[in-house]
This record gives sequence, C-alpha cells and structure tokens, in this order.
Amino acid sequence: MDAAYAHVESRTVTAEAVSNRRWLTLGLALAAGVCAAGFWNASVADGFGRDVIAGNAIGGATGKAAQYSTLGAGFGFLFAVVAGVAATFTACNCVAFAMIPGLVCARDAGSVRREALRSLGVMLLFVVLVDVAYGAFVGWLGPAGAAAFNTREIRLAQASVVFSVLGTLMLFWGGIELGLLDALVRRCSPITRAFFAQTTTKAALMGAMVGAFAVGRPFPVFREFLLFTAQSRNPVYGAAVMALQGLGQVLVMVTLFLLIVWLFGDRLARWISVPLRSATVSGAALIVGGAYFVTYWGIFLAWPSLGRWGFTLGLYHR
Repeated sequence: MDAAYAHVESRTVTAEAVSNRRWLTLGLALAAGVCAAGFWNASVADGFGRDVIAGNAIGGATGKAAQYSTLGAGFGFLFAVVAGVAATFTACNCVAFAMIPGLVCARDAGSVRREALRSLGVMLLFVVLVDVAYGAFVGWLGPAGAAAFNTREIRLAQASVVFSVLGTLMLFWGGIELGLLDALVRRCSPITRAFFAQTTTKAALMGAMVGAFAVGRPFPVFREFLLFTAQSRNPVYGAAVMALQGLGQVLVMVTLFLLIVWLFGDRLARWISVPLRSATVSGAALIVGGAYFVTYWGIFLAWPSLGRWGFTLGLYHR
C-alpha cells in the first residue's frame, strides 16, 4: 500500500515539475522577446541591409523605381534578391530564425535529415505562394496605386496590424507546443488535432507566416522594390519577382538550417528522442518571436516612448 501511495505521489510531483518548467519557459521566452524589442537598434539593422547589402550590390535602392525604363524589367529580378537578403536582419524579418527549431525537430528521430529537408521544402513552397499573391497584387496596382499604397502612414499601419497578428498567432502556437493550452486543444476533434500535429502542416503554416512578412514590411529598400515592381503594371511580373524576393528573405535562415541539419543530424536524432524536448524548444522560439513582434510592432509602434531602451539608457548613439 505504501508503495502504491509513493508511486502516485511520484507521478504527481513529476507532473507538477513539468508544469512548473513549462510556465518558467513561457516566462523566460516572453521576457527574451520583450527585451529584444526594447533594445532593438533599427538604425543598425536597417543600415546594414540598406548601406552594406543594397549599397554594394546595386548602388543603393533609392530612386530605382524612377529608373525602371532605363534599368529594364530584368533588373527587377536582381533587385528582388537584394531586397530580400537586405531585409534578413531587420525587425520585420529577423523572427524567421525562430522557425528553425520547429523545422529541424522531425517526428521520426531516425530520419531527422529527411524529415527536416521535407519540412524545409514545404515551408519554402508556402513562402513563395504567399509572395506570389502579394506580388500579383502589387503589379496590378500599377505606379499610381503603389505610390498611394506606399505612403508612410499606410505602410506603418500595415506593418503594425500584420506583425501584431502574426505575433499573436506565434504566441498562441507556442503555448500549444509547450502544452499550456491542452484544455483548448482537447476541445478540437481528433482529426483536427492529427492534422495540425503533422510536420508538413506545421511547416506550411510557418511558410505562410514568413511569406506574410513581406506584406507588412515597411523597410525602405523593400518599399522601393515594390514601387519598381509596380512600374511594370503586370501582375505576372510582380508575382515572379516577389517570389524571388521571398526566397531572398530566408536565404540566410535556410543556409543556417541546412548547416545545422548537415553537421548535427545524428546528434539531433538523439536529442529529439527525449520526450517533450523538441516541443519545448520550438515552443519557446515561437514565443520569443511572437513576443518580439507584438511588443515592437504593436505596443512600441503605438507608444514609441515605451521602446528604444538602448537609446534611453545611453547604450546607443542617436
């Protein structure tokens, strides 16, 4: 009898420890995301993309839309890659790196490389699909429509809404991965739970979210690229170059992902074999990214005085 009571007590303690660890992970991830938003130095991140990448690759982006007739439509494909890569470390794209844990953590630990590469392919497909739709819209707008769509007021409002919504979805998803929303998940049908538990479904959702980064992006190099694309007045051209831009924006992330899978595939297989470990890491990464988006693009954009901690503390030069 004493042994039975001890077994029950041990299970209770273990469940309590797991629950405490989940809440601790949530708290630390939220704090990391908020701190990243508070100390984010947009001038450095944007300046690197604008001056170093775009400046050296195409001589800067400023005024390129006005040179469409001179540079030609072919230049748009180069501009697309540059605009995508230049946005890599900006506040509207850096959260793409939070998707890596979810992609490398395959369901089948014995085939981690194959599963991870399959997930990457699905993610990239949905990045391209979202950007194709957005590019067709920009091409359809034409120069006048794109210019109105590109005003500062519109693009900042667009950024705030898009990234706040994406951030909220990431927080919700991260909570599910950590097991903090099990009561809500259990209300869904078994078919629904099985569908969203699939690796390919998760990869597709990640790809759609990363593709949507372009929809909200206010980065000046990218906005000039939009204006350049709109000069064509051609939805097909807009779709083609925007798809290329979508691949450019995740180029560094994909390269890092492939290095991780190639160099540490066997270790990942052993690491994933521990129950709940992969879900904890991917959930924490999503919460960090979600907290960052909601704080930076939602709260701090609405109330700028609450952000820019590095400048307030004198850590960064204005």
